[in-house]
Amino acid sequence: FILINPIGAIYIVFKKFLVYIKMSADDKILQCRNDIMVFVINNVENKIPLKEEEMRDILDKDKLLYKQCFPLVVESLKKVHGIILHKVPESKKYICYSELTACSTAEYDQEQCRHLTLLFIILSYLLMKDCCVDEEQLFHFLKNIRIDIDEEHVFFGANLRKLIADTFVKQLYLKREKSDSETEMETKYVYSWGYRATMEFPPADVLHQTAEILGKEAREFVAVYNKYCSDKNEEAMAVE
Repeated sequence: FILINPIGAIYIVFKKFLVYIKMSADDKILQCRNDIMVFVINNVENKIPLKEEEMRDILDKDKLLYKQCFPLVVESLKKVHGIILHKVPESKKYICYSELTACSTAEYDQEQCRHLTLLFIILSYLLMKDCCVDEEQLFHFLKNIRIDIDEEHVFFGANLRKLIADTFVKQLYLKREKSDSETEMETKYVYSWGYRATMEFPPADVLHQTAEILGKEAREFVAVYNKYCSDKNEEAMAVE
């Protein structure tokens, strides 16, 4: 028989083995990407921020694997589903929202329409008040327009206090923080725009829509207009 140097054959087999390993690793990353995408999509509707830890748990806390597949998750969600997965500053939480603007109320169910309407009222009020008011002042404003948060409303329904002070806050539409006042004996809270609100409700759009509802021009709200709508390229700017 003929003796053949095995090194060449081993090299060929080893190369095939490396290809096999690489394919297996790529498949695993894609599977992990899909698993995280399913988790995100299943939690889009409740709008509660997603914790990085929760997404890593899906991968058995494999940090390296998470780092490898997470960029693919962000890319695929946007490309395939039009969903933006965005990190909340100074936290390990993420919010997700659609990059597409809804053109009709038919895209929401009845409860969502009611909640979004109430949220818009609150955000527009906060915007006109330089985005920060105390809780008592906010609830007084709502009561003046016949929205008593402690009573069932014919349009907005019941449990409005919980919706505003708890649900909207957990969803990051609103911030509810303790007042810094040292003169107050009891704990008081102030409301401002939450991080999700700044992503889904551009202040300039809220101002223009509010002005339209009131039958006014956005420029008539001088301070707010100058803060959110003034463009360096505009010839005419609102002046205090």
